[in-house]
Amino acid sequence: MSKRERWGKKFEDKRDWKVENEKYVVRGEFLLDFDFVKSWDKELEEMNEEKRGAPFQFPESFIELLAVWGQWVSNRYLQGITRRFQFYGLIPKEADYSTISIRINKIDTSFELPKEGNISVSTDGSGMKMSNRGDYKETKYGNGKKKFLKVTISADPYKKKLLNIDVCVDGEGASEPEVAMSHLEELIALGFDVDKFFGDGSFDVHNLFDLLDQYAIAAAIKIRKNAVIGPDGKGSWKRDQELLKYRKNGYKKWARETEYGRRWTGTEGIFSAVKGIFGEETRSKNIDNMLHEVKRKFWAYDKICKYAET
Repeated sequence: MSKRERWGKKFEDKRDWKVENEKYVVRGEFLLDFDFVKSWDKELEEMNEEKRGAPFQFPESFIELLAVWGQWVSNRYLQGITRRFQFYGLIPKEADYSTISIRINKIDTSFELPKEGNISVSTDGSGMKMSNRGDYKETKYGNGKKKFLKVTISADPYKKKLLNIDVCVDGEGASEPEVAMSHLEELIALGFDVDKFFGDGSFDVHNLFDLLDQYAIAAAIKIRKNAVIGPDGKGSWKRDQELLKYRKNGYKKWARETEYGRRWTGTEGIFSAVKGIFGEETRSKNIDNMLHEVKRKFWAYDKICKYAET
């Protein structure tokens, strides 16, 4: 069988692999970055200032490191790790299982957003498993039907930077286009200038095109094959214009001109990386903790990537 003929320009890898290799090596350094030892007292002092009730005994930077390690080991393992930290004199006391569990489940999983205000956005969804120990949790929350956790992320495909995330049980929560609109509106409210939005055929909905038109955001959304021009006074003007361009140029030319394939680095590439590094199963038993656990996977990936960049 002959190889499938590639259309468009031949791919040219312009990456500096010496730099790329070092980036991945530095990501590994994050896992043993013990800067929290030097800043321990100062960070706790700031955290406990004007705090009511029992004071914090462990700084947030330490808990965040445990949360990243927690992608691979259980909270009881993490307690054992803190015990060795205490043994070697790195921290004043070990953290017990309850403290670790409570603090990790309260971590703010929002992503650190870019400093500059000009961004592009790509949105897509994927599934994560509810458990790695059979189908019990998957059927419990699905009325006897196997369910999964639906993850929808938005990221800048040019910077490969996560911007926002939504996690829900399959069949619940907002649709992918609705999540995309929510993410876009949040970014715009924060003062970001969104120049282009990327999405596959599932984002070919009129309301989303209307939102893009409202904020003069270019669209790189694959039009459905059965798409038709809306009747007079109905539908989306911007979507009709995109449909006409799509029909005139054909898919290949349209894809080249809009850089449609670029969306892969903003969504599928990140999904692949997160699942490959941290797995796609959850260990939590409580549904709310499951949702937070999935968010922590993407938060941890983003945090490690940010560390390597700085």
